[in-house]
Amino acid sequence: MTRKIASWVVNHRYIVGGIVLLITIFFAFEARMLVVKTVPSDLLPTNHAFMKTHEKYKGLTGGSFKVFLMLQVKEGNIYNKETLEKITRITNGLDAIPGVNHNQIYSIASRKLKNIKIVGDAVIADKLMKHGPFSPSYIKELKEAIRTTPGIFGVWVSKDEKSVFFSAALIEHLIDCKATFKKVSRLVEKESDKNHTIFMAGEPILMGWVNHYQGEMWWIFGFTILLLFGLLYLYFRNLVGVLVPIISTSMAAIWGLGFCGMIGWGLDPLILVIPLLITARALSHTVQLTERYFECYQECKDVKEACIGALASILSPGILGIVTDAAGILFIAVAPIPLIHKLAYVCSFWAFSIIFTTIIFAPLALSFFAPPANIPEIVDTERGWISKLLGIIAMVGFGRSAVVALVLGIILIVFTGVQATKVEIGDIHPGSPLFWEDSNYNIAVDAMNKNFPGTDELYVFVEGDGPTSVESPGFLRILNSFQRYMEKSSLTARTQSVYDLLPSVYRIIYGGHPKWETIPLEKKQSVQIFYRLESNSAPGDFDLYFSRNKDVANVVIWYKNHMGKTLRESIARVKKFVEENKEMLAKEKCTFRLASGTLGMIAATNEAVVDSQLLNMILVLGMVFILCSLAYQSFVAALILMVPLNFANIVTLSVMRGLDIGLNINTLPIVSVGVGVGIDYGIYLLSRLCEEFQAAGGEYSLAVASQAMKTSGKAIFFTATTMVIAVLIWYFLSSMKFQAEMGLLLSIIMFINMVGALVLIPALLYVFKPKFLGRAKLLV
Repeated sequence: MTRKIASWVVNHRYIVGGIVLLITIFFAFEARMLVVKTVPSDLLPTNHAFMKTHEKYKGLTGGSFKVFLMLQVKEGNIYNKETLEKITRITNGLDAIPGVNHNQIYSIASRKLKNIKIVGDAVIADKLMKHGPFSPSYIKELKEAIRTTPGIFGVWVSKDEKSVFFSAALIEHLIDCKATFKKVSRLVEKESDKNHTIFMAGEPILMGWVNHYQGEMWWIFGFTILLLFGLLYLYFRNLVGVLVPIISTSMAAIWGLGFCGMIGWGLDPLILVIPLLITARALSHTVQLTERYFECYQECKDVKEACIGALASILSPGILGIVTDAAGILFIAVAPIPLIHKLAYVCSFWAFSIIFTTIIFAPLALSFFAPPANIPEIVDTERGWISKLLGIIAMVGFGRSAVVALVLGIILIVFTGVQATKVEIGDIHPGSPLFWEDSNYNIAVDAMNKNFPGTDELYVFVEGDGPTSVESPGFLRILNSFQRYMEKSSLTARTQSVYDLLPSVYRIIYGGHPKWETIPLEKKQSVQIFYRLESNSAPGDFDLYFSRNKDVANVVIWYKNHMGKTLRESIARVKKFVEENKEMLAKEKCTFRLASGTLGMIAATNEAVVDSQLLNMILVLGMVFILCSLAYQSFVAALILMVPLNFANIVTLSVMRGLDIGLNINTLPIVSVGVGVGIDYGIYLLSRLCEEFQAAGGEYSLAVASQAMKTSGKAIFFTATTMVIAVLIWYFLSSMKFQAEMGLLLSIIMFINMVGALVLIPALLYVFKPKFLGRAKLLV
């Protein structure tokens, strides 16, 4: 059947090739709409319970996408005219950022921070800091206000009084990370001088730095592609062996990028490595086909017949490998995260397109080239160091060595399996794992964490039974109890809620006597305190702490990092408090809602990653088993192919554990797609082993294993080692830690996949001698 299809395709090469080229031109036209950018909302799990809470209350808190600045004075402190004027200008500059939420700008110069004072017979909550003039007497008054006003000292002004903290929330659907980064960077550059240093952080700034390194990323990717094709020339040593892979892989890229542009989706800069992996897969299939074409031509000395023979041999295993690849990529869409969904749909289409751009088109392209003169050298399985090495590897998978190899493989799986269970979910180190520890971003985060509670906030909402519930003394005491409970954890840097603002107001009402710095017992008195607190305030000035109808309060909990351990322990501690205080909460009719803020969103994402990882693996393994069972008409064949796949998955997770790489939204798709490369290798090698076994009259000998190893195995060895070399250079060239670590990890993944295919599959065939070897006609 495959022979008939191959003959028809090659004999109608102008029609088939023309159709493929027309589709390529269409996708090339659509690719012009492609945009490489980060869409912040795509990073969040839409159906998670935390997200529902976040969506409900983000109008109060400003959401989780915030810009943080810290101005630090080198000599002296902040209490001078020049520094205070800078603070005012920076606050106004943040208010001018495109897409900023003007109601969520916080600094000592913003209207959101209040100073409670007595003016005549009235208690008024006025702006903490005026915008000038900054006379010596006013500066002295401001210093006293900062030191005595609750929630200011240590939160917005550092305890050494040399630093000031700024926060500006952005409206999620209006965020443009590039524009925000440029605007804030100009503001920082303008206000920095010899005595003032300004640090910037926050999710939009993080994405801005990623975009800043896009030029370098494209340069590295371009260099990687050139290196791949350079190694390809060294392997084949002729132009045909280079030009055909270039054409077919380029066409696959055009189809994938064009599809992405056609449906209007952008590519996130951090997942650009996935398209490169798919390009590598296209290259792998092209090398297999080209290698087989040279073998067929050496036998028949006819270009057209050689193309038909190569296509007939590669068609079934190639399609099987590509379909399993595409389905495996599609299954990562089980993660309820829009970015992962888009990645799964686009890249699965891209992978599936390899059937047409490589498996179908490559032999047609070969038919138009004159056969290279060095074909006899290429197909000579006894020449060159690669053939000698593959001969040794064939011996490892045969005889007693096969048993030893399997035993060692089992030992390695057990050892690495234990380590794989310890892989960390989420980030492992403080700061951002995207950049090195000495990067500008991580230095900024570290400086903020040393001087302030931190840039990582967890918002826990406490709902009452209706409007004005927050004014109840019992409700307020629950907030206080919860804060004190959370602060007992060594991970918590600080907490803050409306409770912290009220005692000082109560004290002022009663003439400033210290004994009144508490919360009243009666709601009537509590209502009076709220009235005084909100006097002279604009609507929304206290949204961070309670809603305008006072039916819900927010407790802000600061942490120094968002490591996986910190997230899990913080969320667990909130749940434990609720569990231990059920009666008290029921009495006051209070309900705790998790969670928003930076930590709430990351915690939701990490939980989505954990939940989807196992399901994704089950679906991939189930799909591989079903497709391979049908293709080979044997359950045993499917089980044999799954051994190296599981081997690669387990070892990869253990390597991540060893390299201190956490499993998160950025690494999950790369690991999932990277591990799946092994199924291609396994299918091609197993199919060739079946072919050589049947050609040898049904005897599985060392010659059979060696011939398969030196033909299909040779192409596997070349594509794997080529990718290992090509992506390993990222570790040495990239300014981004994430890209460097992914280069190292992918190199290890490629190597593991190659070893699993070349060693474990022949060893399993020798030890178990399955019957399907003699009847697997579909793939011959």
